[in-house]
Amino acid sequence: KTEIKDEYKPYLNNMVKVVLGHYDLRIKVTGHTDAVGSDIYNVDLSQRRAQAIIDYFVSQGLARDRIQIEFKGEKDPIADNETEAGKQLNRRVDFSFI
Repeated sequence: KTEIKDEYKPYLNNMVKVVLGHYDLRIKVTGHTDAVGSDIYNVDLSQRRAQAIIDYFVSQGLARDRIQIEFKGEKDPIADNETEAGKQLNRRVDFSFI
């Protein structure tokens, strides 16, 4: 899914505040998926996940040119894709300040 849960919005709002508080800071948003589905589908899904976060950041006042997007599909798992718990961990969006 690409929907942002309300429980994550305070965290995302704090990230926006951090970036806005430093004129030379940018943020990279990287979308990921589990291994269910084709590579093409998962790359697209990871892009849509990252884009949902970017759209949210922009709606909160962060300029688009301060955000970099990356999407990896299922290529960079952090857990085993053989279990539901592992799949859930792999369905994520990572952030890094740049």
